[in-house]
Amino acid sequence: MIPRLDQAARLPQAFPELRADGLVLREIRADDAPDWHRYVSDEEGIHWTSSPLMSLEEIGAMIAFMTERLADRTGIRWAVTDAPGGKMFGDCGYNSFHARDGRGEIGYQLARERWGRGEMTRAVAAIIEYGFGELELNKVEATVSVGNERSAGLLRKLGFQVEGTLREYRNRRGQLGDSWYFGLLRREWYGGAWQ
Repeated sequence: MIPRLDQAARLPQAFPELRADGLVLREIRADDAPDWHRYVSDEEGIHWTSSPLMSLEEIGAMIAFMTERLADRTGIRWAVTDAPGGKMFGDCGYNSFHARDGRGEIGYQLARERWGRGEMTRAVAAIIEYGFGELELNKVEATVSVGNERSAGLLRKLGFQVEGTLREYRNRRGQLGDSWYFGLLRREWYGGAWQ
C-alpha cells in the first residue's frame, strides 16, 4: 500500500491524550517548564542526547515552539506523566514528519530517577501505535548516539532494526558524534514486533 501523502494533516485540532499502562501522555503546558528544565539540566541524564543545556526561559520558549509545531502540523510532543494532571517526568513525540514517504521521526527523554522501570518503553510504544494507527505512517524512525545502549535497547525491544550508522550526525553540545539510524515498518509492528 502506498502511504497517504499528508499524514501530518491527520493530527487533530485538540491535543490527543494517550494512555500507556499506568502512564498518561498529555500536552506539555507552560507550568511544566520547571519539571522539564530539571531533567534536561541533568548532565548525566542528557549525556547521550543532542539536547543543549537550556535555561528555564529557553524551556518556556520550547514549550511555545511545541504548540506551534502541532498547529502547523510539523511535529507533536507529549509530556509523560503518571496521572491526568500529573507532574512531567519525561517527554516523547514526533520530531518531524516526511509526509510524501509516510515517515515520522521520534525522540524521547526521561528523568534519570525514572530509568529502568520500563516507562519510556511503554510511552514510546503508545506514540508508535498512534503513528501507525491514527496517522497511518508507514515507517517510524529514530537516531541514537553510537554507544547509547540503553536507548538502543529500548528501540530493539519495540522491534526497530539498525539500518546504518550516520557519521558525525548530531551535535552533542559542541561535539559532533555518530548516530545509529533505527527504523520500524508498520507491517513489522502489526506483525507482532511489540507483542
